[in-house]
Amino acid sequence: MNDMPREMFDAFTATATAAANGMKRINTELMDFGKARLETDASAAEAIFGAKSMKDMMALQRDFMVSTMEAYTQEATKLRDMTMEVTNEVMGHLPKPLSL
Repeated sequence: MNDMPREMFDAFTATATAAANGMKRINTELMDFGKARLETDASAAEAIFGAKSMKDMMALQRDFMVSTMEAYTQEATKLRDMTMEVTNEVMGHLPKPLSL
């Protein structure tokens, strides 16, 4: 019974560390995605504004929208998976329920 405070402190430290590390990974992923999107969006805007005809402009816009939706869908899936990994890591450090 004397080890309980130490066990709880160790569990708190482990869960806090796992959560912080996980959030750092997720934040890095979000920042990388945002940077890539800015670059992609700027290139697409440049191409659209440089189009020679309305037909070309519409085709570029359509392609941009399709690729953007695909990119955001893939990123959402990736972030969901990363969040589940972090949650499992954090939960894995929690102490087991006490037996009474």
